[in-house]
Amino acid sequence: MKSEIDTIKQIYADRDSNIDLLKNHQGLYPHYIVEEREKIYKSIINNHFYNKNNLKLLEVGAGVGMNLSFFHSIGFEYPHIYANELSEDRFEKLKNSFPEVTCFSGDASEMEMNQKFDVVFQSTVFSSILSNALRIKLAAKMFDLTNDNGIVLWYDFIYNNPKNKNVRKVTKSEIKTLFPNAKKYEFYKVTLAPPIGRRVGKWYSFFNRFKFLRTHVIAVIHK
Repeated sequence: MKSEIDTIKQIYADRDSNIDLLKNHQGLYPHYIVEEREKIYKSIINNHFYNKNNLKLLEVGAGVGMNLSFFHSIGFEYPHIYANELSEDRFEKLKNSFPEVTCFSGDASEMEMNQKFDVVFQSTVFSSILSNALRIKLAAKMFDLTNDNGIVLWYDFIYNNPKNKNVRKVTKSEIKTLFPNAKKYEFYKVTLAPPIGRRVGKWYSFFNRFKFLRTHVIAVIHK
């Protein structure tokens, strides 16, 4: 019987070879959603850290590294960025694309590290984990790897996708349950619902004014 980790790896492999899913990463919609959340990430980092010299960041489930260039652009030095990836194919691309970044593969909930980070970041990793036990284990690991007064930075969706049984929502209340010892939480509702966003094109900003049409949250979990 496959473990959940093996199942997740297979799902990632299937996604990477699905032509229809790859098309979803083209066009205006991906541009707008990335621009929106990066603007908020930058504001959060700038407001929380007055001095970004030598800040350390860990991304859990970094994929091929699309977020790493952004974090570098706002002041994180590549030697102070660490990246984890479960999929072997994505990991090879990640490692080759970012030679100055410390990259390591495997199950992030089993990470053994002798240092902590000012920012521990995840983007749509938890919604790919169906097991409550594994969610709890990974959240505990991420919180443990966060420096005192550091933050867990989070992006994921809060509504189920009825067309995709391989993912499951992570609500704001569950986030609080996963990080029970946090000092405080901040939530920003973002990302126009994909079925709408892919259709409205350049009208993204207009429709995104209506918060009830947004499907994801950026969370800041303060240690």
